[in-house]
Amino acid sequence: MLFGRYEYSVDAKSRVNFPSKLRAEMGETFYITKWLDGCIIGYAEKEWMRIAEILKEKSMVKTRDIQRMLYANAMDVTPDKQGRILLPQYLKAHANITKDVIIIGAGNHIEIWDKASYEEKENSMDFADIEQAMEELEF
Repeated sequence: MLFGRYEYSVDAKSRVNFPSKLRAEMGETFYITKWLDGCIIGYAEKEWMRIAEILKEKSMVKTRDIQRMLYANAMDVTPDKQGRILLPQYLKAHANITKDVIIIGAGNHIEIWDKASYEEKENSMDFADIEQAMEELEF
């Protein structure tokens, strides 16, 4: 399970350190792509393939925009010897990343956020809404 919050800075070559705890769970190579809420999402290969199977089983008409968002913007990444990954410009632009990032483990995936955007999102969370959602999920 992926969890935790890690803060880093993007270097001049668009590389960012990737936490060793998360690297151990994500594997040698994993996939990053655009995601909702203005962040980058990352999946280990096994989870990425599971999602691909789910989408393949559904109607192409119903999933075409999801497939476009995920696959057209996807990139496989392999941390270098220093544990850094490259963030391509189009993903940085999508997530509004300029310098400081927060990488979070979120169960079956990771998210990479611009630090200010994540803090704004975190501060805007309505705990009453979260409580209601947890109740609906019988949490």
